[in-house]
Amino acid sequence: MTDPVGDAVNTIHDKLDTSGWFNTVSNDETHDVVNTLTALPADQADQVVDRLAQSGDLDRVAHEVMDGDWFGNGGLSGDERRAFFADMAGKLDGDSLAALSDAFAGADNGGFDPVTELGQAVATHGSSQAKVDYIAAMKGGVDDATQAHYGLGYSSSQMQDAEATAVGDVLGSLRGSYAQLGFEAIGDKLPDVLTSATDGQLMTIASQAGASNSISWNADSFEAIMGAAASTYDPDLKAQVFDAGVQTLRAVRDTDSVLGGLTVVGKDETLRQMTDGLTAIIDSDTTGVMRELTYNQQTMDGSSFAAYAKEMLNQGREQELGQQMGRLQVGNYATENPVDYLNQVETVVGTDQERRANAGALGYFVGGVYAATTARSADVAEQRETVTAILKSALTVVDKVASLGGPTGRVVAGGAAVGKEWMQIAVKNAIADEGAAAGIRLERGALPVNGQTGELGVGDAVASAFEDRLASVTRTAQP
Repeated sequence: MTDPVGDAVNTIHDKLDTSGWFNTVSNDETHDVVNTLTALPADQADQVVDRLAQSGDLDRVAHEVMDGDWFGNGGLSGDERRAFFADMAGKLDGDSLAALSDAFAGADNGGFDPVTELGQAVATHGSSQAKVDYIAAMKGGVDDATQAHYGLGYSSSQMQDAEATAVGDVLGSLRGSYAQLGFEAIGDKLPDVLTSATDGQLMTIASQAGASNSISWNADSFEAIMGAAASTYDPDLKAQVFDAGVQTLRAVRDTDSVLGGLTVVGKDETLRQMTDGLTAIIDSDTTGVMRELTYNQQTMDGSSFAAYAKEMLNQGREQELGQQMGRLQVGNYATENPVDYLNQVETVVGTDQERRANAGALGYFVGGVYAATTARSADVAEQRETVTAILKSALTVVDKVASLGGPTGRVVAGGAAVGKEWMQIAVKNAIADEGAAAGIRLERGALPVNGQTGELGVGDAVASAFEDRLASVTRTAQP
């Protein structure tokens, strides 16, 4: 009876044999080892890698693949190594992929490059379940380490940890329920992953005139991770990832050029890309994410959202903020009667107490945007222009209520027409009141106004829920 797994393990062990005088592993033998592994079907390849890991031979495989010494006849080329990783990524389970990564992390001439190359291969070729299991298995090795490089007249620090970078690439490739599982698997190590996902590069160049320092970033992986979060169905998870993402954005935002000391390169482009990713999360479920940000203890002070809103304003994206405000008034799909929607009651989990979360989330948003507006500029005229742009954009969302086609749309229209009109009145009045302070105009444009009486079109409970969150965020938010 044949044993292809045992035969492959024995073949690889024999090819790695270095007993005797001057018996190094040749380049041909290294290729034979790799070819033996890649020739196996997935289930057998996984078993072979597991057995090689148990015997210690997997570490030797990694060493020989990475061998750059002349005496060892050299290992694989970069292209050959990446082809090997691609094959293994499509065959191995998550635990075996993590074991292979650990072997290359510890190999001579190993470390950052092979670990991250394998991560990219897993992101491209691995199954969704293998990716989740790989993230869980890699979590223990994730930290905030940096890579140092030196050459003639220069040195550089790469603000990336190999394992964190690899995990980030894999996490960013997941979608839907598997993305949810991926975020749960990385857990409290997400901030380290996001730090590496911005690929910070600090370069020092020495010359006769002295040393010059520059820093740059690449946020492709960060944006992909935010996209993975946006694809999930849990607003609480989205809010947590959003919060972690904003903290990473702050680190980039607060890095400034120093005369004679540090030159910042490509910061605006990086911040825009990071903000795109954060916006994708909020836009994927504006009402749900904002409710979670409003009532989660970690984010209820409004600082994370206000920092995001400030960056949106810096980039001239008032229109997008206004659309988010409009969704908080009439629902994600502009189908809700705002009077009823803001009065919706939910029971606080674990208690018999009630809250009007939609009204609270709208107050939280208004407070955060106002804090961002004043933090960005003390110029009253500029603040008013900012608010006008936001309110006009919110109005375009409100205007969509009761305008949906088809039978279903007409039913919605019949129930929402009055509420829509009252919300339109509030927003239009706030837009027209150009002389009022920015915060007052935002507040007045938030809640519906009865067109016949000129009074608020909601009761005390809604007004109180809105105003409580507004006042709290206005007081505590640190953009």
